[in-house]
Amino acid sequence: MPEPGREIDFPRARAVAVAALAGGLIISALKFALFAASNSAAVLSDALESLVNIAAAVVMLVTLIYADRPPDREHRYGHGNAQFLAIAFEGAMVLLAGVGIIVEAGRRLVRPAPVAHLDLTLLGLVGIGALVAALGAGVFVAGRRLNNRVLRADGAHLLTDLATTAGALVGLGLVRLTGLVWIDTAAAAVLGAVVLITGWRLVGESVAGLMDRADPADLARVASILDEERRAGAIAGFHKLRVRRTGRFPWVDMHLQVDGRLTVAQAHDLASRIEGRIERALGGGDATAHVEPADPNDTAPVNQR
Repeated sequence: MPEPGREIDFPRARAVAVAALAGGLIISALKFALFAASNSAAVLSDALESLVNIAAAVVMLVTLIYADRPPDREHRYGHGNAQFLAIAFEGAMVLLAGVGIIVEAGRRLVRPAPVAHLDLTLLGLVGIGALVAALGAGVFVAGRRLNNRVLRADGAHLLTDLATTAGALVGLGLVRLTGLVWIDTAAAAVLGAVVLITGWRLVGESVAGLMDRADPADLARVASILDEERRAGAIAGFHKLRVRRTGRFPWVDMHLQVDGRLTVAQAHDLASRIEGRIERALGGGDATAHVEPADPNDTAPVNQR
């Protein structure tokens, strides 16, 4: 079992973060080169959004290093919640990029600019989109496999970047078909709105984590185990069940009502067995049970009070 409050699979998470940073640098350079060749507002929007990917990848890497530090005197639950700060920073950067994209689109609506090398730009966007899709899917899948919120958030952000690239591709495709340059600017404005929505969602996820919002799946899994123990007669009931996570590390505490005739040693062994079962079900973690005697005259299910 990992040390309480400490991330597991950190070397793999760090390797994914480094790959995301390297990939982000390459993709951003390609997008700005494409903007220099095309002068497209939609491509500029896409390129600006890619700068956020780079900043987010740097913060993600630093945060993963910090979050892996073991618990200390000032941080008894470890440093895993630093991941939520990284998600908040990434969300703020995405929001900033969205505002910048919309402002630039507004400026170009007032002063339209022609788009050059349309065919080359469209071909370049297809290639860049393939790179972004591969990188975003890889980071997101790794985040789910490692149960790492920061990697999942960055992967989701990269996949949103794919949406902005696809939007730029559609917008320029319509310009190519119709000759209407304003479509490029309109596409940039729509992409800016999509980026703003993504940033808002990331900030919301960070706030939920910092406020210790319970994961419904974790709560249901633990409650199911305790219900099984109650039906089997091992416990009379349970209440005050709480589940939270610091980063990916789960913490569980609960009150178990048991037969008052059990000795202290027997009650301790029972609680330890249930704690271990919960920890295994959650893939690790730290479960703590407070044992109290059941009232033999009370027939109401304790967990439903």
